[in-house]
Amino acid sequence: MARLTRAAALVAALFWLGPGVRAQDASAVVPLSNAVSGWKMVGSPKTYTARNLFDLIDGEAEAILAYDFVKCVHAEYAPANQTKPTLTVDVFQMRDDLNAFGVFGSDRQSGQKVGIGTEGVKISKSGLNFWQGPFVIRCTVVKVDAVHTAALESFARAAAKRIQAPTKLPAQVSALPAGRQPRSEKFVRSGIAGQAYLTNAVTARYPKAGFGAEVFICTYPTPTAAKQALDKYRAYEQKNGSGLKGLSGVGDAAFTVVDKYAKNVAASVKGRFLAGVIRAKDAASAAELLKATVQNLR
Repeated sequence: MARLTRAAALVAALFWLGPGVRAQDASAVVPLSNAVSGWKMVGSPKTYTARNLFDLIDGEAEAILAYDFVKCVHAEYAPANQTKPTLTVDVFQMRDDLNAFGVFGSDRQSGQKVGIGTEGVKISKSGLNFWQGPFVIRCTVVKVDAVHTAALESFARAAAKRIQAPTKLPAQVSALPAGRQPRSEKFVRSGIAGQAYLTNAVTARYPKAGFGAEVFICTYPTPTAAKQALDKYRAYEQKNGSGLKGLSGVGDAAFTVVDKYAKNVAASVKGRFLAGVIRAKDAASAAELLKATVQNLR
C-alpha cells in the first residue's frame, strides 16, 4: 500500500471516527421498546431523508440539511398503560462528528447543560438534546410532569448507551486556543466575517481580546485553496479596510487590518487552514490571539 501523503493523513486524522461509527446507522441508536421501565414504543420508527425531512421539522430542515445530513429516525413512546404517544426521540445522523457538533450548536446556546453524550442540554422542561459522534438526539415530551420529566432523561441516556462513538470534541474544535468563552464554540459552513469564501469554520468567542472578539479556523481541501481564500480576504480588506499590514512569523502568510465592521482583524494561512481573528480590541490583541491559534494547527 502506498504511504499516505501528509495532507491525506491529516484528513484521516480529522474525519475518521472509527469503524463502529461508520458502520452504525441511526436506527441502531433509537431506544428499544423496553428501554425504560413502564414505557413502550408506539408503532414503528419512521425514517426521514432529505426528501421528506420538511415533514418532520419544516422550519429547521433547511438548516440541518446544510450540515451533511444523512437521515433521521423518529420514534414515539408512551406509558405502558396508554396507547397515545407522549414522548418522542429523534436521532439525526450527520456525515461525521463535526457536522453533528454544528447542528447541536443552536441547542447549546439556550439550554441548561446536562451530562449526557459529548454534550447535552435541557430545553425548557419538555426537551433534552445531546450529540455524540455523528448523531444529534432530540427527546421531547408533550406533557410536563414528574413521570414524563424522569422518562425524558431515561430515554436520552438509553440512546446514548447505544452510540458506538467516543464522547470527545472534533479535532478542529480542539485546535481552538485556550481562553475561549465556555460553550461559545460553533461550526459554521459559510459566510464567516461576511465573506462567502470563508467556509467550513470552527469559531469561538474570546472576551479578553475584546467585546465580541472571535477566532475562526476554516478548513480547505488543499493548501492552494486556503491560500486563494486568504488572497481574496486580503484583496477585500485592501479595498474596504484601512491600515492593512503584513504580519511576519505567523503561519505561511498573514496580515492585520482595521475593518469597518469587524474592527481589528488578523488572518493567516497555514497549510490547508485559514485562521482569523475579528472584533479584537486592538491590533496587538488580534495578532497575539492569531499567533496562539496558528500554533495549534497541524
